[in-house]
Amino acid sequence: MKPLRVGLIGTGAIMQSAHVPAWTGLRDEGRVVLAAACDVRESAAQSLADAHGIPAVYDDYRAMLRKESLDVVDVAAPNTVHTPVAKAALRAGCHVYCEKPLAPTPREVRQLIRARDKARRRLMTGQHLRFEGRNVALKRYVDDGVLGDVYYARASALRRRGAPGWGKFLTRDVSAGGPLLDIGVHVLDLALWLMGFPKPVAVSGVAPRKLADRPETVNRPGWGDWRETGEPFDVEDFAVGFVRFADGAVLVLESSFLLNVPDEEVIDAMICGTEGGLDVASGRIVTQEHGVIRLSTLENVPEDEAHAAAIVAFVDAMEQKRPVPVPAEETLAVMAILDGVYRSHAKGGREVPVSADPPGGC
Repeated sequence: MKPLRVGLIGTGAIMQSAHVPAWTGLRDEGRVVLAAACDVRESAAQSLADAHGIPAVYDDYRAMLRKESLDVVDVAAPNTVHTPVAKAALRAGCHVYCEKPLAPTPREVRQLIRARDKARRRLMTGQHLRFEGRNVALKRYVDDGVLGDVYYARASALRRRGAPGWGKFLTRDVSAGGPLLDIGVHVLDLALWLMGFPKPVAVSGVAPRKLADRPETVNRPGWGDWRETGEPFDVEDFAVGFVRFADGAVLVLESSFLLNVPDEEVIDAMICGTEGGLDVASGRIVTQEHGVIRLSTLENVPEDEAHAAAIVAFVDAMEQKRPVPVPAEETLAVMAILDGVYRSHAKGGREVPVSADPPGGC
């Protein structure tokens, strides 16, 4: 099969540290050609290109799509430009791999689904937690019915004084949201995937800024001080949501950048059913057997780099002409819930209806 020509859009930290190693590995296998790199900071794109032997450099993605004959585009630009970049790439006939969140709102996700279908190309969100070996193994237990009827989940992405003080993660015009869209999106997607993506119908929640505006609030050492950047911190620094699903299941989502919690970093999900439960971070599964509770722990799970595994799975899907493992329809459910938390907060925490129906769905 002819190698896929790949263009990289957004050459910041996540592209450099997580995406490029996967693409260079695929290039070494002869499966892709790294054809072009693009960033509004042309010097950043040039630096990446020089480091990895990428021949073409652009500071405008539209020019790159116009001049290069690309098969695939990897989007790791700021959140608020994901939609126009991905749309343009699909219109140009490219398959698209996009960092989370695929788009900031469910309305925009639906636009991308329409653009994908019109272009007859593949579109995948980079939800890499699904590809961690431990999580893949836990999913097999859930799918085998070990947990029974799943009716409760908790998804946690909590940082103690861990607001990213670099870039524009804290500025709504660029990031579109705070911890919900930066880290909460990961654990929510993971929890929904483990649950089998039940249909969300209603959300209540709050998404305030409780500590960011206090002058005495300190950040984690090495994470920068947003007060010195000149950029506004106008996103939430804490959020919690309560989700109801059509099948009667419920989920609690919590996410923060600055919360005063004992652990510096918590990325975890807990899934509970009628026959058992599991905890993602510890890899533990609880069941009742022979009249007693049994607690078991996963061991010897694969430790492949999850970002790389996600990108390889995306390329596998294109080569084998099968659906991508993280379809935009599932991302739509994730973003409908996150949007519901924001809408509920704007209404004083009152419950709001949500819909994850795809375009034209009933």
